Amino acid sequence: MKRERVTRFTTLMLITLMTCAIFTACSSGKKDSENLSEKNENVTGKSETSAGGEATGTGNEDNKDMKGNIRYFTWTEEQVDGIRKSIEAFNKEYPNIKVDLQTAPWDQYWSKMQTEIAGGTCADVFMNQTWYFKTLQESGAAEPLTPLIERDSYSMEGHNQKVIDIYTEEDVLYAMPQDWDCECIVFNKDLFDKYGVDYPDDQLQWNPTDGGSFLEMAQKMTIDKNGKNITEEGFDPDNIVSYGFLVQNSNNACYWNFIAMNGGDVNKYDDEKTEEAMQFLQDLMFKYKVAPQMASVQSMGADAMFASGNVAMYTTGNWVLSTLGKTCDFDWQTEVLPQGPKGRATLVNGIGQSVYSGSKNKEAAWEFVKWLGSDKNQEIMGNTGVVFPSKNTYWDNYINYWSEQGVDASPFRKMFDIADIYTAPMVPYWNEKNAAITKNVDLLFMNKINAKEMGDAIAAEYAKFDE
Repeated sequence: MKRERVTRFTTLMLITLMTCAIFTACSSGKKDSENLSEKNENVTGKSETSAGGEATGTGNEDNKDMKGNIRYFTWTEEQVDGIRKSIEAFNKEYPNIKVDLQTAPWDQYWSKMQTEIAGGTCADVFMNQTWYFKTLQESGAAEPLTPLIERDSYSMEGHNQKVIDIYTEEDVLYAMPQDWDCECIVFNKDLFDKYGVDYPDDQLQWNPTDGGSFLEMAQKMTIDKNGKNITEEGFDPDNIVSYGFLVQNSNNACYWNFIAMNGGDVNKYDDEKTEEAMQFLQDLMFKYKVAPQMASVQSMGADAMFASGNVAMYTTGNWVLSTLGKTCDFDWQTEVLPQGPKGRATLVNGIGQSVYSGSKNKEAAWEFVKWLGSDKNQEIMGNTGVVFPSKNTYWDNYINYWSEQGVDASPFRKMFDIADIYTAPMVPYWNEKNAAITKNVDLLFMNKINAKEMGDAIAAEYAKFDE
């Protein structure tokens, strides 16, 4: 029998409150929020939006004198620079609405969100995300936007329909689309040049049986201290200085795409095809030895390990490019994912901006959310190279930004066109289910269990919440 909605969310809140108490006890006391009100008041000079035609859907001119103070809560450190520019530009048009930007790391954001929702102290505007959307919906935290859109004759034209669909229930939209993302290979071009190996291209393919041309490339790019690769006689597996690929315990950046490309189900871990894909990823580390072991990856972080220059390839999303642009001191490029047994597949996700249903300054919050979805802000986000804006008119802005930095980001756009598109599981109890997934994938990637044992363990955990 399904549990009642109130019981389910109350249970989640109790778990969340206990979790947050632990976080608080272990906290270093480091400040995780930033108040931009003073910065906004001191902004001078020319707007950083480009001077194009008249923007559509930016709100009512009659509301430009609206007053209010709102709190805006996000998790994404990668986007903070772009968000600051958005707020500065917003305040040029709405000088009397002060926006207090607060951030928290991803692994703390959702517990903080749920605690604030339970206590009625949620931020006026908050970032929403695909696989947490259902949990937040159970709390009623997100204000229905469709009535406001219709009231203000606000144009949604040009927004990515995939992202609109994610945040729509029974024909009602609950979050303003901001961006979209998908996944590709990122590779160290200098490393490929150093060892004379051809770059990854759209002909690369993999399979869980023999690894295909993808494994062959990873073997050629796994180098020991004497400069020999894994295919050469005399290769020393105990003294590897550079790895061909990096596996990470990240669902959207890594293993979900391999599962989908093998014909598996990203929400069913005891599925045979799912287990095959996960076993292949474990084999890359322990059977083929072309990927660093998980303890090293977790200690350093996947992005930092790639930026160290000792990894030839890894899979990740376009949201990481802004981080790599700051940390990599070598030439790096992107390419579409290698084709699997069932072709190419990529998760398409998108951030949405929601108005808190309990906000005491709901109209000011809605004006800000309208701004975040407007052409002017979409152009800002594209021009800063942080994300693919939701509106397709500004996708080229993102690609052009990275082209000016010497990076070809067009394979992400190509993936959106040529790959099978899927979205993340949108299920209740995602916090608990994701914890079970992460724990057992960790055990798999630490070589403590095999993929069949992983799948059975996750299925057993799922069963506790699906009764």
